[in-house]
Amino acid sequence: MDDIEKSILQKIAHTVRALSADAIEKQQSGHPGLPLGIADLGTYLFTKVMRHNPKNPNWIGRDRFILSAGHGSMLQYSLLHLCGYDLSLDDIKNFRLLESKTPGHPEYGVTPGVETTTGPLGQGIGAATGMAIAQKLLAARFGTELFDSRIFVMAGDGCMMEGISSEAGSLAGNLGLNNLVIIYDSNDVCLDGPTSECLNEDVAKRYEAYGFNVFQIDGYDFDKMEKVFESARSEKTRPTLIMTKTIIGKYSPTRQGTSASHGRFLGPDEMRGFKKAIGWPETPFFIPDDVKKYFDNARPLFEKYEKKWNDLFSKLILSDPVKSNNWKIFLEKKLPDDFEEQIWNLEVGSHQPTRRYNEVIIAKVAQLLPFFISGSADVASVDLTWLPGNKIVGKNSWNRQQIKFGVREFCMATCAYGMQLHGMIQPGIGTFLVFSDYMRNAIRMNALMKQRVIYVYSHDSILIGQDGSTHQPVEHLMSLRLIPNLVMIRPGDENESKAAWSTAFEIDNGPVALCFTRQSVASSVNQLTRIKAKQGLKRGAYYLYGEEHRLVNIEIFASGSEINPSFAAAKMLEIDGYSVRVISVPSWELFDRQDEDYKNIILNGKANLKVSVEAGVGLGWQKFVGQKGLIISQETYGTSAPEPVMADHFGFTAEKIYKKINDSIYITMKQIAV
Repeated sequence: MDDIEKSILQKIAHTVRALSADAIEKQQSGHPGLPLGIADLGTYLFTKVMRHNPKNPNWIGRDRFILSAGHGSMLQYSLLHLCGYDLSLDDIKNFRLLESKTPGHPEYGVTPGVETTTGPLGQGIGAATGMAIAQKLLAARFGTELFDSRIFVMAGDGCMMEGISSEAGSLAGNLGLNNLVIIYDSNDVCLDGPTSECLNEDVAKRYEAYGFNVFQIDGYDFDKMEKVFESARSEKTRPTLIMTKTIIGKYSPTRQGTSASHGRFLGPDEMRGFKKAIGWPETPFFIPDDVKKYFDNARPLFEKYEKKWNDLFSKLILSDPVKSNNWKIFLEKKLPDDFEEQIWNLEVGSHQPTRRYNEVIIAKVAQLLPFFISGSADVASVDLTWLPGNKIVGKNSWNRQQIKFGVREFCMATCAYGMQLHGMIQPGIGTFLVFSDYMRNAIRMNALMKQRVIYVYSHDSILIGQDGSTHQPVEHLMSLRLIPNLVMIRPGDENESKAAWSTAFEIDNGPVALCFTRQSVASSVNQLTRIKAKQGLKRGAYYLYGEEHRLVNIEIFASGSEINPSFAAAKMLEIDGYSVRVISVPSWELFDRQDEDYKNIILNGKANLKVSVEAGVGLGWQKFVGQKGLIISQETYGTSAPEPVMADHFGFTAEKIYKKINDSIYITMKQIAV
């Protein structure tokens, strides 16, 4: 690289620094340390390495950039603006303001060119790993000529300390994701001070142990950047880690190299000193004419990247009707016209655990949907997400529909939304419900981005039995219901299980959690659900048994496997002369999406006593039964015992439910009489 080229790249890097500092200074809020520290490498990456087209941020063949250290968002915004993405200088000036396109941390769907929401440290590495996986899956189906791009993720010291980076690094090395490039901004400083106080491991050796190709460079040496990025592009078998030694807050006169530059605006004196150090005018948001000209000249090259790819796409895909149709199916994630009917008419057996029904259904889903990928955190043989043949993807075998993520729940969840964001792949991932806690922040990020990842959770209550309280979820159902945009569905039998899976693919604005039992469920309501569940489950709550629209003595709202003992208890209460109505409530979120008239019908049915039955904490069921209703729930941790003993001991048999209701209705009726 000649000196003239280096000179303009340096000026672009200073432009990035100055724009970042000005935006942060204007709002007196933000993180200048990272943009000032690694602007040179960011500049080189966006101008010399990445194959992208700012005029079409959604071009499927593009290289992707993820800022895992999302607090340094102004670095990305400045580069996106300069490259010509739909991000104006006014947008830069509106950094961190209400409804701006430049929020404090990068957010998917808000800023053109932002591939995923980041901020919680380390998750960007997991998302990037998922995107690299998706690309490998697509390359195996449509050709490496079309899918030979790279996923670049920029991480900081904090990302490296978060456990998710270890999980993702181990998985990426195991899968040989040579299309993944992690750029580690190693500046030896974190928010509270020097990293020597909390991070002393040899990160290079750590990643070498994972199976990465590791480089260590000066973050201000363009010649070294040229060499390592060429090596990363040509790497065939390993993911790459580029460790760049930088100075946090570089050119800030008194704060560079210290934690004081991490998350505070510079202030007037420091700003003047900073701009003097880089030879910059004090005018805010100044962009030199030769920088503008450089990017004006670069835009035809950016467009050429896509045109070259489109020509190849026309040759390899559009010229072949079969491949072209298959591409459309993947691109649109198109369901067969009779998808719901094929799922509904499956023979899945009866009187089995709902996870066993899931096993049959998920196999059919994978057969019908070639873009569907099933994965599990080393429990596929138990949560029954194994696909027929049990063939899993590997370094040299990507034309399969199943991934073994290993015991890496958090990584699995971040990879899943990365796969979904990449496009053309639909992930479904499984583990035990109790381990959703390990995944929680990734579920939240996914829900925030409104991406349809399907979570398959088995062992959904204390009724798993002898594994004991460590593996028995109590608070988890209600905890998942607290996450906005997440739809949780808890089917109670074979018919609701079928309806749950077909309904999951009708949801396109957020993730879906399907919760299945380990224990066998009775088929006592099978005839009722066969008639009602197909449409009823889509509405979240529906009349399962009993007369509608009239006063009854008892109205029972039950979820999941508890619909069966609740129905049996209802029959026992009828023998005693009570009128009873049973409502199945498989999904609160789907119910909340119904029109007000329907919700009023379900919530305002006339009954002397309203009861809820769910083997989980009861907080929230007041929504259905009111403050005076009877909530039959699980308010303590479980214990180790066979499932029938557990059900009896904790009160979830038909007999125990009957007794609790009978005792309560006696008191209620007595009060009414008085």
